[in-house]
Amino acid sequence: NGISHFIEHSVFKGTHRRRTHHIAQYLEAVGGYLNAFTTKDTTCFYARVLAPHLPRAVHLLADIIQNPVFPEHEIEKEKQVIIEELRGAEDDAEDLVHEEFEALLYGRHSLAQSVLGKEQNIAAFSREDLLRFVRRHYTTENIVIAAAGAVDHDRLAALCAEEFHALPQGAPVKRRKPRRRGARRAARSRPVQQTHLVIGGMTEGYHGRSRHALTVLNALLGEGMSSRLFQRLRERYGYAYNIYSFLSMYHDASTFGVYAGLEPGQTTRARGHLLREFAALASHPVSTRELNRAREQVVGSMLMSLESMTNRMSRLGRDALVFGRDEPVSQLVEALHAVSAEDIRMLAERLFAPERLVEMRLHPPAQQ
Repeated sequence: NGISHFIEHSVFKGTHRRRTHHIAQYLEAVGGYLNAFTTKDTTCFYARVLAPHLPRAVHLLADIIQNPVFPEHEIEKEKQVIIEELRGAEDDAEDLVHEEFEALLYGRHSLAQSVLGKEQNIAAFSREDLLRFVRRHYTTENIVIAAAGAVDHDRLAALCAEEFHALPQGAPVKRRKPRRRGARRAARSRPVQQTHLVIGGMTEGYHGRSRHALTVLNALLGEGMSSRLFQRLRERYGYAYNIYSFLSMYHDASTFGVYAGLEPGQTTRARGHLLREFAALASHPVSTRELNRAREQVVGSMLMSLESMTNRMSRLGRDALVFGRDEPVSQLVEALHAVSAEDIRMLAERLFAPERLVEMRLHPPAQQ
């Protein structure tokens, strides 16, 4: 746990051709940008350059992915950097309660684990551990190359064929599907001022029949100022400054939940209102007006996000990884518009059933 994120950092520390500062300078010298990120499902290395410099970007990405050397002295330095990143995350109560919530939700499954990993793991990784992991996972059948913007597909394909010739063959490693568990509640005392509360559950992933309804339900319940949670628990009752719902969708499961940062004395009342909102969605179809607003919010937000080439690139890459094809935007818009009030009610009935809800809270030491 934590090795994917560690490798994402470490490939920038040198290849057989370049040292760290050469990697940093190679694209910036032509106004380009190079970065990476790791999630619970994927690692993405990406570059942004002007069109004439596409060969340079492909060349550099191919080099760091295929030829990292993981110098011992750089590994030791990066261990400390990531340990400090991990400690910083532990100081952020909002991030921490989300991590604790997913650990409670998924139990012994890998989705329960933090992307950053554990401090003892990070300290123990060896150079051979990193090389072995790259050989196993950075393979022809496990990598997608996606691009958007001023790019010609055939030219990009030719560049990739030339630059990525050293990738080893190999299929993706399959993980077991997470099993649904019963209701759970847990609380941790932390040196914080607020109570940080997350309530939610596990549901189907990208391939589930309700994935579009999940997106609309998320918008309706707690995404934005017009959502039910914002208007009722913040605007009407003043229980929370920061309150929202969230949907973390993975290949084989999704996490759906609500987060609220609360004054400790208001936690019981706010929690009661949250559960009543869940019950209302499960028992009564939403109005046509509210449903239309939520659907249009999702569609509009998605279409506006496509004005960013980085978002287009990410969407193309995700579709290829998850579905093995590009999902046309028009098809997605049609599917979102087809979500009905009864779809939302039935989904809420399953998702918010009391026997399935998982609750995690971090509270000040005096709060019991």
